[in-house]
Amino acid sequence: MSVEDFLYKIGELVDLNIRKLVAFINPSPSEGNPLSFKYLRRLVKRELTPHEFISLKLQLAFLIYLVINLVLLFLWVSPYWIVGVAVMYFLYLRYTLVTNREFLVEYEPYRFFYYGISVISFAIFLGYLLVRKIAANIYYYYSYLLVAFVVVMLFRWYFKRTFGRDYTYGVVEEVKNDVIKVFVHDDIAANVKPGHYWLPAVPDAEPGRVVKVLVEDRTFHSARPVRIIEVYLPQSSQSSTEPKNATE
Repeated sequence: MSVEDFLYKIGELVDLNIRKLVAFINPSPSEGNPLSFKYLRRLVKRELTPHEFISLKLQLAFLIYLVINLVLLFLWVSPYWIVGVAVMYFLYLRYTLVTNREFLVEYEPYRFFYYGISVISFAIFLGYLLVRKIAANIYYYYSYLLVAFVVVMLFRWYFKRTFGRDYTYGVVEEVKNDVIKVFVHDDIAANVKPGHYWLPAVPDAEPGRVVKVLVEDRTFHSARPVRIIEVYLPQSSQSSTEPKNATE
């Protein structure tokens, strides 16, 4: 390889990485297909929809963010470390949400929840560093933890008041006697975990059809699907797996 070819390859590599950095800092919605989930596919043995993979990525990112900050607090580092980690995390959070927004069944609840809870977590970690400097006794810590708990509960209340609903959407997978097996997406607005649920049978609920499912809220637990309240006929649903138009 000549020197000219080598320098050309270096230039291409630099240009590619600059483009990736710009796309990371200033993301735009992905068109056509969702981003690759090759690492998550290795971690998760069962097949998931793009919506489920995106939700899982958001959950893992937030969990890792919390763990890193707890380690930093244990190491008694400078507050600048907390700020630096937060900057990287929020850039990644924004990149994940924006690039995948078209593949979330509902975008706004997820954006509001993860931005909100992340900002609260960042404020709690920084506040703890301040309390640690001024605390004269253990009651300072108890009071701070109480305040943090109240803030989180208020955020939970406001989120449920703004985006919460008592129904979700699912896809009929199997009809057996007087019960129906329905796959339900992860639904943060209805506080429902993804999975398969056996529900009482209703007319017109055939495999592949999208259904509207009533959920029962439970304190400090995920809501539980209880029965089907509407069946969407093929011409009225967007697809067999992501009833986005219906939810909007």
